[in-house]
Amino acid sequence: MRIGSYFVMPLHEGTIVFDGGVSFGAVPRAAWSKIMPPDANNCVLFGVTFFLVQGHGNNVLIDTGMGTKRSSRQEQEAGFGRVSTADELLANAGVSRESIDIVVMTHLHYASAGNLTYINREGVLEPTFPKARVVIQKDEWEQGIHTNIRTRGLYEKEDFEPLLWHQQVELVQGDTQLLPGFWCRVTGGHTKAHQIAVIESGGEGAVFWGDLIPSTHHLHLNAISAHDLMPLDSMEKKAEWLTRAIDRSWVNFFFRDSAVAAAQISGDGMRLSSLECEILLSHDGSEEPAE
Repeated sequence: MRIGSYFVMPLHEGTIVFDGGVSFGAVPRAAWSKIMPPDANNCVLFGVTFFLVQGHGNNVLIDTGMGTKRSSRQEQEAGFGRVSTADELLANAGVSRESIDIVVMTHLHYASAGNLTYINREGVLEPTFPKARVVIQKDEWEQGIHTNIRTRGLYEKEDFEPLLWHQQVELVQGDTQLLPGFWCRVTGGHTKAHQIAVIESGGEGAVFWGDLIPSTHHLHLNAISAHDLMPLDSMEKKAEWLTRAIDRSWVNFFFRDSAVAAAQISGDGMRLSSLECEILLSHDGSEEPAE
């Protein structure tokens, strides 16, 4: 999909299962279960998707997915079901690990940052994208390195700490422009320094939501994961950026939707009942209206 001078391709690695109550926070089960029916364990299916953005002579990844260094048992315990490996997805897109110039991390939770590193044939952790500068908010890095009792299950240092030894980490503070019209915008909420990516180019625009709005089922302002450290910040930033995306007719890219990669949203961002969601890209190629 073209956004001005940029080309965007979703890379759908697979699906992952999360507890429905945790995923929707204060939204009652009676409400969220109508749009995402849970299984017998009260779990719902999400996607693991990251994005390749090409433009201005650069190959950029936004997040990296789970990667392959976890054992089959670890993947099973995490509820991860693989569709393709990242290498296969990149090869299908005509790029290689070595040709990635920039990696933008929305945050460093394992489902987003897992493929920053891999285990080589000698059993040593190495950066997956050896020539890339990896852009991370400084406060997010600090939170990932110095976890606490609440966050330690969401970060795995082996995913990102080796990048520091290879001098690939580019720590930024606050909103940062990486390329013409390509910005990282800090939202916080989900983590202390969660960031989204925003493109405005040639009169067109796009927003890559990260875990601020993980799926098309999380457009409701109250649909905030119980994992969000600052839910009020999440709600306020969701309202701000969703309204902006609607007003400017931006394309919305979703990282955790099991079916939808990109959609156009219209209506009033403050009123869920008014929202309409037109699917632009889906993982199975269909184009059915999202609920």
